[in-house]
This record gives sequence, C-alpha cells and structure tokens, in this order.
Amino acid sequence: MDKVIVDTSAWIESFRPQCDTTFVHLVKDLIIKERVLLPGIIKAELLRGTRNKKEYNRLNDLLKGVAYLPVPEEFWEKLAAFSFDLFRNGIVVPLTDTYIALLCVEHNTSLLHRDKHFDLIARKSPLRLFFHEKNGQV
Repeated sequence: MDKVIVDTSAWIESFRPQCDTTFVHLVKDLIIKERVLLPGIIKAELLRGTRNKKEYNRLNDLLKGVAYLPVPEEFWEKLAAFSFDLFRNGIVVPLTDTYIALLCVEHNTSLLHRDKHFDLIARKSPLRLFFHEKNGQV
C-alpha cells in the first residue's frame, strides 16, 4: 500500500473532540496499517503546539510509533528550486508547506491535509493529495 504523509493540519484536526469521526478513523487506520510517514518538521510542529510538558511527552511517545522520514542533504537544493518554481508560477505559500509538499513528491507519497496551501501547490506541481473513496478528498 502507498505511504501517506499526514500534515500537521490533518493531525490537529484528528485530535479535535468535534472532529468528524470518519476522519479520525481514517487517520487511525493509516497509522494501524503503518502507512504514515512522519517528517521531522511535522513532528516539531506538533510537539511545539502542545499545552504542557505532560502532553508533550505523551504525544512524543505516541509519535515514536510512526515511521520517521529523514531528509538527505541534497534535499535542500531541490527545495530551493521547487519553491522558486512555485513562486514564479504565482504560488506563494509558507516554506514549511513547500518542504512537506516536496517530501511527498520526492518519496512518491500522497498528502493528507486540511490546509488550502497544499491545494494551491498541487495545481502547479506533481504533489498528490490523499483521497478517500467515501468522502472524496479529505
């Protein structure tokens, strides 16, 4: 099965008490089936947003069960070129989002997100967004 990068926006959405249960089950299913890849930047964003040290430690422990996705040194030059091309095509988004999008492209994975910036990036790049057959794009 294809791997999926779950963006910070999707993780946060899945943590909300009022989140649609279908979405929560989708994220859990991806984790259980070991389909999720976790880049360090997403882990850092998630841990940075925790409310206290106890929540930080708990989340950090949970994330250790997800496959970590390292970044080779040559990635940075590719990121500069990818970001440059997007910018020249009128897509101005945070560098963090560009970084995550390029990780997906480079590793041939799709992206589960709740951030409109990725929809913009996907229009002008080979970024694949994760689709779920029951709900269309999530």
